[in-house]
Amino acid sequence: MYRLVVVMKIILLLANTFALYTLYAFVLIFLIIFRLRYEPWRNIIMEWWGKGIAKILSMEIKVEGTPPEPPFFLVSNHLSYIDVPVYSSLLKTTYVSKMEVKHWPLIGFMASTLGIIFIDRRKKRDVARVNREISEQLNEHQGVVLFPEGMTSPGLEVLQFRPPLLEHAASENIEVSYSAIRYRALKGKEPAYKSVSWWGGTPLHKHLYLLASNKKIMVTIRFGDDRLSNADRKILAEKLYQKVSGIFLPMAKVLDEEFVPPDF
Repeated sequence: MYRLVVVMKIILLLANTFALYTLYAFVLIFLIIFRLRYEPWRNIIMEWWGKGIAKILSMEIKVEGTPPEPPFFLVSNHLSYIDVPVYSSLLKTTYVSKMEVKHWPLIGFMASTLGIIFIDRRKKRDVARVNREISEQLNEHQGVVLFPEGMTSPGLEVLQFRPPLLEHAASENIEVSYSAIRYRALKGKEPAYKSVSWWGGTPLHKHLYLLASNKKIMVTIRFGDDRLSNADRKILAEKLYQKVSGIFLPMAKVLDEEFVPPDF
C-alpha cells in the first residue's frame, strides 16, 4: 500500500506538470501570433504548477519576510530541483539554470519555452551572454531568481557564492534581494537532507521516489528585509553570501556520508 501511494504521487506530479504545460503551450501560440507578452500567462501557469506540486507532496510553505515584486533580482541558496516550483508558487519570475537541464529529454524543451536562462558553467565566456539575457528579461512582468552557489547541497550550510553571474547587477548598480530556503521532512524514512535535497549523484528517478515517500514536508523561506548593491561583483557576492547565511536554518548538523563541493 505504501509503495502504491508513492507511485500515485509521482504519477500525479507528472500529470500535473504535463497537463499545465499543454495548456500553457496552447495559449502561447495565440500570444505569439498576436504579439502579446507571454510572461503574465507563464506566471499564472507556474504559480498553479508550484501550488499543485506542493499539494501533491503535502508541502506546507511558511514565508517569513516579504517576497519581492517585479522587476527584481533575487539570490537564494539551492537545495533541490523542488526549489523551482516552491519559488514559482510565490514569485513572478524566471530562473538561471545549468545548461545540462536544456538537454534533458522533454524537460529541456519545456524549460526553454518557459523563458529559463541557461548557463554553461564550463565556459567562462558564456557568463557575458547570460548577463545580457538577465538584463533583457528583467521587466515589469517578472524578476530573475539566481542560485549563485552554482549547485545543490545537503543544506548543512550555504556554499560560497560565485561572483561572475552578479556582473550585471554590479555593473548596472541593481539592488539585489536575497532569501534562504530550508526543508524539514515529517514522518519520512529519510531526513530532508537526503529525501528533499538532491546531491551526491543520486539518479533523478530514485530521488523522486525518496521525495514522494515523505508524508509531509515543511518548507521555510526567509526573505531578507533589505537589498544590496555594489559595483564590485566579488564584494557584492560576499555581502549577499553573508546575508543569506545569516538567515539560513541548517537542515542537519552532520551527514552520514561525505559531501565535497567542487572547485569552480
